[in-house]
This record gives sequence, C-alpha cells and structure tokens, in this order.
Amino acid sequence: MRAIRKRPWADMAVNMTPLIDVVFLIIIFFIIMINFSEMHIRNINLPKADEAHDSLVNKNIILPVIIKSKEMIYLDRKLVTLETLTPALENKKAKMRDFQIQIMADETVPYEVIKQVLHKLSSLGIGKIEFSTLKQSPEPLQEDKKNEG
Repeated sequence: MRAIRKRPWADMAVNMTPLIDVVFLIIIFFIIMINFSEMHIRNINLPKADEAHDSLVNKNIILPVIIKSKEMIYLDRKLVTLETLTPALENKKAKMRDFQIQIMADETVPYEVIKQVLHKLSSLGIGKIEFSTLKQSPEPLQEDKKNEG
C-alpha cells in the first residue's frame, strides 16, 4: 500500500469576501462620480421664433444661463437662485475676461423671471447676451379645398 501524500495547495481555500468588498467599493465610487446635473438641464422646451439667426462663432467664451423656473436657474450647469446669481456671476466675471451669456429659458417661464435675470446681468455690466430659441419654419399657405359635389 502506498501512502497518499497531500499536496500543499490542496488545503488552500479562496476567500471571496475581500474580492466582493473591493468590487462593491469600485461600483460605489463610480456611482458617486457620475455627474447628475446634466440630466436636469435637458428637459427644457425652448420657445419658437419666427425669425432666428444661428449663433455666431467667435472667440468669446459662451457661459450658459438655463432658466427652468424661478427656483431652478443654472449658471454654467450649477444650480443657483436669483439671490445667489449675482455673486456667482461676479466670480465668473473675475475669472474670465471676455465671455458671452447664452440664456436658455423654458417657454413656460414667466417673463418676470427672465427680466430679473437680465437686470442682474446689466447691473454687473454684462452686455453680450444671446437668447436661444428654436427656429420655426413658417407653415406654407394652403388653399381651402371644398368638397364640390
């Protein structure tokens, strides 16, 4: 009879708990690092304009101001209020020398809110302002066709 010798790696057991912990930590890290602010901005219905011109591409930096409601104003994709809009604009103005404001307001926003934003822009001496709209092509004229029997 021959004695069976155990191999040294036969008694080794793989503990999966640390591996699972590391995988969950990596998943949590990527979930936290996702930028969720862009999801809120995309739900804006721009008003339609009869006559619109394409945005002029120039050397100016375009700083977007997105107005969804009185409480939801985004300056460069960061949520601000009407009260904190002026200090945020002052910070941007101190960091950037030549920039242009692009206002994108939802078509359901009352004009009073847009007027307040424009007033804050003018009080800081910002004059390069562009409004974003959807270009609506005029509907063709159609003759009334009566059913003649």
